[in-house]
Amino acid sequence: MITADETSGDMIKLEIKLHLPKDDVIAFLQKKGYTVKPLTVEVPPTEEFLISEPGFTYTTLSAMFSAGKPSYKDLYLNVFEKEIKTFLNLI
Repeated sequence: MITADETSGDMIKLEIKLHLPKDDVIAFLQKKGYTVKPLTVEVPPTEEFLISEPGFTYTTLSAMFSAGKPSYKDLYLNVFEKEIKTFLNLI
């Protein structure tokens, strides 16, 4: 869904809402030259005053240009968001 509204002055408010398959996002990143690799993130247990939560592990994807170890800072959705913002700035 794309909506465009005029706001005050010379500005236009543009809202874009898309539902994309994960495969399309991965294909887009690969076309941009990224290597998409699995990333396992381990969240340590936390113990606070009244709350104690166990640690857990989840698996996601990492997208990076260079051949290196996948890291949390290269999460594929963050990289995708950055690439889309760069593309929209060209308009």
